[in-house]
Amino acid sequence: MNTNLIKAAVVIALGTAALPSVAATTSTNVGVTTTVIANCTVTSSPIAFGSYDSLAAGATTATGALQLTCSQGTTPSVAVGLGGNALATQRRMVNAGNYLPYNVLQPTSNAANAACTGATTDYPSVAPGFALTAAPSTAARTFNLCGSIAPGVSVPIGAYSDTVLATITF
Repeated sequence: MNTNLIKAAVVIALGTAALPSVAATTSTNVGVTTTVIANCTVTSSPIAFGSYDSLAAGATTATGALQLTCSQGTTPSVAVGLGGNALATQRRMVNAGNYLPYNVLQPTSNAANAACTGATTDYPSVAPGFALTAAPSTAARTFNLCGSIAPGVSVPIGAYSDTVLATITF
């Protein structure tokens, strides 16, 4: 056997084994996009007047609420329907064919948690409604529904009720 040939084969084998393999690479940028949409969710608390005394000198008032959670920057509006017993634009609660008129008034400010004291303007009954302040974040905010029953309404005793639909436009 030729020793020179064996030595050459060993040198080639060792030299080839010691060479690193070279891989080719390439790259690209991948764009990432989305559009944040306006959205709101809503829950409500009832306007519960409690007892109404038709002989009392002042209006009977109560406060309900809408809790809105909206996308940051969304400017919602609220319309409060006339309910199931309205006569023209007058909201009315019913008990066995007897009607007790009431109002759902806007607070004096369109900011969250605005008080009902001094409220005199009915919530609009059709959308878009009463414009509220823009959502500064996605934290829930409360907006009051100011209920009022005028004094001295003569109706038979009993439990009166109605349901109004709050429509949020955003």
